Amino acid sequence: MTNLERALSERFTDQSEISDVANHGCSGGVSGFIYSSELFDFFNQHENDIEDVLHEIGIRYRDLAKDPDDWTFQEVRERAVWVVVTYYCRSVCDAFAIA
Repeated sequence: MTNLERALSERFTDQSEISDVANHGCSGGVSGFIYSSELFDFFNQHENDIEDVLHEIGIRYRDLAKDPDDWTFQEVRERAVWVVVTYYCRSVCDAFAIA
């Protein structure tokens, strides 16, 4: 288990919340993954594991920019974290057949 998986498994223990994130993503706001400072810290702490997951699911950093001509690395970091959190929750739902 990677440090990223450990951190996410410790954070997400409620099946209802896991299902909500899996079905709706982080756009509605997920505690611990809302503020830029939280996302910045989480990304920096788990950067290598996040990059591994993005590579595994075929997403490149440039795919995460809203506007390919006008973006910041912070925007990409935030979106990378949201993608990985959503992917993790979907994986848990798939593994335990949670709807």
